Amino acid sequence: MSSGSTGIPTKKHTTMKKATIAAALMLAALPLAAQQTGVRVTARNAADNSLAFDAAITGYGTFTIRLAVADIRNHAGDDALTVTVTTGNEGGEILSIAPQDAARPVTADFSWDWINGTLDATPDLGFIYRLPIAAGKSTTVRSLTPAEAGMMRDNIADFRMWEFAMERNEPVFAIRKGTVIHVEGYDAENGQAGGGTIIVEHADGTQARYASLRSGSALVAPGDTIFPDTPIALAGGFSPEKAGELRSGGYGVQVGLYRYASNRNTALYPHMMAQTEFINPLFMTATGNGLLTDGQRATAKTTKKLLDAESGRTSFWERVFGR
Repeated sequence: MSSGSTGIPTKKHTTMKKATIAAALMLAALPLAAQQTGVRVTARNAADNSLAFDAAITGYGTFTIRLAVADIRNHAGDDALTVTVTTGNEGGEILSIAPQDAARPVTADFSWDWINGTLDATPDLGFIYRLPIAAGKSTTVRSLTPAEAGMMRDNIADFRMWEFAMERNEPVFAIRKGTVIHVEGYDAENGQAGGGTIIVEHADGTQARYASLRSGSALVAPGDTIFPDTPIALAGGFSPEKAGELRSGGYGVQVGLYRYASNRNTALYPHMMAQTEFINPLFMTATGNGLLTDGQRATAKTTKKLLDAESGRTSFWERVFGR
């Protein structure tokens, strides 16, 4: 969480200090390749002495910002409030507080936190995903533990990630249409394609995490719209001591589907807005549509209906049986 007083934004985890606002300008937008995805909230007094909060956002996809305002001075309402705003990457004004005495400015302390995603999105549980391998190819599917996925310290619920065995440098395909919001190591200015991990946001607010990709093999960039027939990177591995092999041996990709849910694990993560809630999706295979099982041998299949799945088809049963 980041915090500040009106007019004096402070670094993360610092103590809030009282101050009277003079003016606060929004951050100048730097090239996205030159800085990390992030949100910064600043405060300013408008001409009518109201107190306005602006969000400067760097990144792609959806952002949810939680703004907590405390010790509000010269305001007729409550002296503290918390608002949660979901927005695109355009940013802008997210809150305005009117003065009680129009001759004096409103002042306050504030803090904020954010996620690159939608909070409590409703996933389409009937959606059929494609396997991340080329159509007609077969793979052995393995269910991972949080430790095997390197996520032991994350605030997660209902953990589920699948590992798909592949040949080294085999293309990895998107499992669903979406917007690329993160490519590990991507740097357009220095000509670095990135790789390792790619995150894609879908229309229903879910996100897919593709991990263990070959470093530097990304075929997509942040902001790209991709489709189920789009190769996004090349198969790689997780464990450096095994020269890029997966922890189970061999090569492939690890895929997890999840959404951001309101944090229920407040005992261990008291200040976090959200936790990562995993979803076990339905996949299309040569033997039918359904849930994957640990150790399963599956062959990828695609159809025109699967590739066009987000063109307006909404019936659960049509999604499951109509392909």
